[in-house]
Amino acid sequence: MSHILIAGLGDLGTGLAERLLADGHRVSGIRRGHEAPAGVDLYSQDLLDGAHLLPPDQVDLAVVIMTPSEYNEEGYLKAYVRAPLNLLDALAARQPLPPVLFVSSTAVFGDQDGDLDETTPPRPSRYNGKVVLAAEQEISARTLATVVRFSGIYGPGRRRLLSKVEKLMRGEEPLPAPAWSNRIHRDDCVGLLHTLAGQWLAGETVPPLVVGTDNHPARNLDVYQWLAERLGGTLAVPDTEATGKRLRSGFIAAGGYRLRYPDYRAGYQTVLEAR
Repeated sequence: MSHILIAGLGDLGTGLAERLLADGHRVSGIRRGHEAPAGVDLYSQDLLDGAHLLPPDQVDLAVVIMTPSEYNEEGYLKAYVRAPLNLLDALAARQPLPPVLFVSSTAVFGDQDGDLDETTPPRPSRYNGKVVLAAEQEISARTLATVVRFSGIYGPGRRRLLSKVEKLMRGEEPLPAPAWSNRIHRDDCVGLLHTLAGQWLAGETVPPLVVGTDNHPARNLDVYQWLAERLGGTLAVPDTEATGKRLRSGFIAAGGYRLRYPDYRAGYQTVLEAR
């Protein structure tokens, strides 16, 4: 049995904790709130104030899944840089730093066009990508780490795209320009993190960087049209070539993880059925 510390028990962190507990591992968690899955040893605190509450025994793997409370540069700095580094500083004072599984974002690729994967150098253009890239680099400089850059996460409880399609159907918004879109289902985010955590705990060779995406980029207008049809409506979309980036996960393509929902049709079908 290994001991995993998860900093950030939101949707992904909770799902991962449940999977690790089912494997028989011990799981500790850190979050600002006071709720945690049954079986998780919770150390409720705000890491921006320092990591004052930590498990008394050694941590074998730390998982960092931060969400900014404010979507501006300061909010990103707090969530992705200051809070995780406070945690690593506190852990380093008590034990050799364990490997870290750090949840990042494909925002680090910026506005690059074409096919992008783990071998593509990051080139962030906005504050969010720049801050998250700085966090990746700082954490990786301190200890062994695997950075997971997720593309657009969708799934249960995430209605942003469905709401947009409903507005498009009602004519409340104009159709946007055709662009490539990239995504991964929430359950596959949890599954991918669970796989990588298991590799670290088993002492296997784990890549320092993984892109988390379903390997089926789709033109945004095609996704909107497909969803509109399943919502009982129609959208007239032009047959125009898309621009933007097409993300690919070399790790997933090589068989490192098997997707439960390999494209948006498979994933959104379950979201629609749950409505």
